[in-house]
Amino acid sequence: MSGFDWNELIETPGAWLDGDGSENEIVLSSRVRIARNLNGHRFTHNCDNAELGEILRKSLDAAQRTRAFAHSRYVSMGEISTLDRHFLAERHLVSREFLANSVSRGLVFAADENVSLMINEEDHLRIQGFASGFDIGTAYRRANDLDDEIAPDLDLAYHERLGFLTACPTNLGTGMRVSVLIHLPGLVHSKEIHKLLESLRKLHHSIRGFFGEGSEVMGNFFQLSNSAALGTPEDVMIKNLREMVVKVIAYEQRSREMLFRKAQRLLEDKVWRAYGLLRYARSVSTKEALSLISAVRLGVGAGLVTDVSIRTLNEMLVYIQPAHLQKRKGTPMDREERDVARALHIRDVLARDGH
Repeated sequence: MSGFDWNELIETPGAWLDGDGSENEIVLSSRVRIARNLNGHRFTHNCDNAELGEILRKSLDAAQRTRAFAHSRYVSMGEISTLDRHFLAERHLVSREFLANSVSRGLVFAADENVSLMINEEDHLRIQGFASGFDIGTAYRRANDLDDEIAPDLDLAYHERLGFLTACPTNLGTGMRVSVLIHLPGLVHSKEIHKLLESLRKLHHSIRGFFGEGSEVMGNFFQLSNSAALGTPEDVMIKNLREMVVKVIAYEQRSREMLFRKAQRLLEDKVWRAYGLLRYARSVSTKEALSLISAVRLGVGAGLVTDVSIRTLNEMLVYIQPAHLQKRKGTPMDREERDVARALHIRDVLARDGH
């Protein structure tokens, strides 16, 4: 476990973006997050810096002895800039909540970014396992393997009846949250998304924005996850979410088929206008770019656009974000400068893909 070269990280996308997974046009990635806390310590929101520092030390000692982190990178969140912290959030390595009050907070992540550990977020430990496409099983295996490796070296807070103890009651029990990052333009354009949201709530699932809890929905990209962990075994939780995602994929596919049947010319025009703007625009905001990428992604799924890969579109979603643009440039930029740099990056990527 060691520090790392930020430039190397900037130039190397996370493996979960490679677009090789199942149902990869609709499901971008799968994630399993496991929350754990150390026995004998208060939850992080009640800790002072000294206690947080002790939790960090114990957790790092355990993490560095695992096989999962044999080739890993470590970041002390309190020792990096605000820009660097936002960069890590854009990579989905840390939550937005992890960015504030960064003293005695640490991040450990594997070189391929398929597994990571946030220390002293809402819970003492937040283990994350990622996989490309619709592959909850692989994401679970990665997170669970790290949990199994790290647990023997730590006295974890566990109650015989309640299971693993967590700061938020909804995570009691397994401490596990299973989610997929999913693209649903068909359901949005057909106005069926609100019915889906209501159905998910009734079935104890939730849907959030691109960066998870508290984030804005942009570009028709959503995070779909289970809502509670108490009383539900891990295998049942995974089975339930997998079945739910299968149904959502089917709903999305039917919505797309209906839209193309009823308004094919309008949708084709939307796709190609979006493609043209991405190829030639000189300035574009994050929100507009995500909307345009969503339309082109819809065109790729329909077989209209054939010279842009899913991997390119996946990577673009991350590399057009504000912190990534500034890290690549090597200097801070204001909003107008970022919009220009974003358009240039997109043009360069699409020109490369087209050849």
